[in-house]
Amino acid sequence: MKRLLLVLASTAAFWSAACSSGGGTTVVPPPTGKFSASSLKGTYAFMTNGEVITSAGAEVNLSRVGSFIADGQGGISGGVEDVNSAGTVNPAVPITGGSYTVNANGTGLLTLNITSAGTPSSITLGITLTSTSGGLMVDETSTAAQASTGSGNFLIQNVAVCSSPVTSVSGTYVFDFAGADAGGNPASLVGEFAVSGGVISTGFTDANDNLVLSNGSIGGSFALDPLNPASSTSCGRGVAEIAGQPFEYYVVDSTRVRFISITNGAMLTGDAVIQANPPASLSASFAFLVAGSDTNGFLTRLGRFTGNGTTLTNVVMDTNDGSIKFTPTGGAGSGSTITAASITPDPVNPGRFTLTFKDSNLSVPFSFVLYLSSATSGVIQDTTQTGGFAIQVADGTIGAQTGSPFSSSSITGTYAVNWTGTSQQVQGQDEEDLIGQATISSSALTGTADIFQMQALAPQMGNVLSGNITFGGDGSGGDGNRNTMVVTLTKGSATTVHFVVYFVNPQLVFFANNNNQGGSRSVAGILQLQP
Repeated sequence: MKRLLLVLASTAAFWSAACSSGGGTTVVPPPTGKFSASSLKGTYAFMTNGEVITSAGAEVNLSRVGSFIADGQGGISGGVEDVNSAGTVNPAVPITGGSYTVNANGTGLLTLNITSAGTPSSITLGITLTSTSGGLMVDETSTAAQASTGSGNFLIQNVAVCSSPVTSVSGTYVFDFAGADAGGNPASLVGEFAVSGGVISTGFTDANDNLVLSNGSIGGSFALDPLNPASSTSCGRGVAEIAGQPFEYYVVDSTRVRFISITNGAMLTGDAVIQANPPASLSASFAFLVAGSDTNGFLTRLGRFTGNGTTLTNVVMDTNDGSIKFTPTGGAGSGSTITAASITPDPVNPGRFTLTFKDSNLSVPFSFVLYLSSATSGVIQDTTQTGGFAIQVADGTIGAQTGSPFSSSSITGTYAVNWTGTSQQVQGQDEEDLIGQATISSSALTGTADIFQMQALAPQMGNVLSGNITFGGDGSGGDGNRNTMVVTLTKGSATTVHFVVYFVNPQLVFFANNNNQGGSRSVAGILQLQP
């Protein structure tokens, strides 16, 4: 299952053919900004989710979670990663060195040298810094051994946790783990747990395993990995069991922990975030983005709502269903009204809420469960039952909308950009990931981006990015008006993608395409403000 969000043939010809006419050489403007190699200095925990094609020609899902050490001068001095490839685990792969570049606009390349089963190789990651504390990344590996892509991010670690990965995890955490079960079926776990001294004393989870919904109490534990004890090159790494699932974990700091499945068969990754003063009821407006899969392929839903106790109002949502169709729900242009909208707090598990609403054009109501880690942020899981017409498993992020009304005067500055999903390539739908940076000024976007369409076996780097954002009403969506964005990528020829946009705040923007180009593309992503 794609997060939030995969045959051997060149897609360079398709990429041009799918674009508008053009030719010649595209001149990429020189990057401007305040970043440099010294902006990436310290120990960072990273995660990507996507696909890999090996030298044998097999194409399978791939997840990486690990830690690397950047010296602030373009060098990588060490680290470790855990890899899960379609449920086959390769734990504690040493990162023996590497290098990186950082351009003035925060974009760059990160190369990690690894040794797996005694064989040296390397992985390449396109990065865009959002600050010196981390940024967004896309796997851009293209070697004789493999081609792999996938989207993710990296976060600076508090090195004080390196030698104490068990005791550093203490308190109540909200988590979201997604991927696949041991049978390769899409799966999602969201929930919360309280841990102290390596023991999970209480916890509760909602599971969506191939559209089989369940929930209940959970336990678990945290411990050192006896086969690879925490060291200076594997900062904050240990083993955990949560809800009966075994994981390797990396402590970012006392407020966040990263996880990857280590049982052959299962393939789950995700973060747990400390919970602080979750509200007993909702009295604010929220925007959300969930991504996953159904029987049509990649599935995304973006939306917003206003909560007031048990009342749910001003609901607007957009669904992109596996590049088959785009469906608006509620608000202008949808042709539908929202009924039976409600939100219910869980009296036993703080921060857990269930919400439902019905589109007047559909017979089945939409439903979600969410866990708030604070009054303004949390995780959300789609629990909609579709009457057997499609299997859908999706989860993601929810955040309180602040800073509205949103307009060209408030959405301005330099933003890291990432999208992930699928596109029509030479031999059908396959993984597509984009990483870049854009300056937004007076509603116009200008910047650069790398894009990796999986069948190409190599990224297309240095695309010129341009476009614009159109603001509807007050920009929040609470008045029923939608915001849209157009992005054009140019490298010789050009392609244009149309999106619907939901603003969380001036620093964070969710988007998903609303014009599937005849079924050829279904992607979703974020814009995140740089300092």
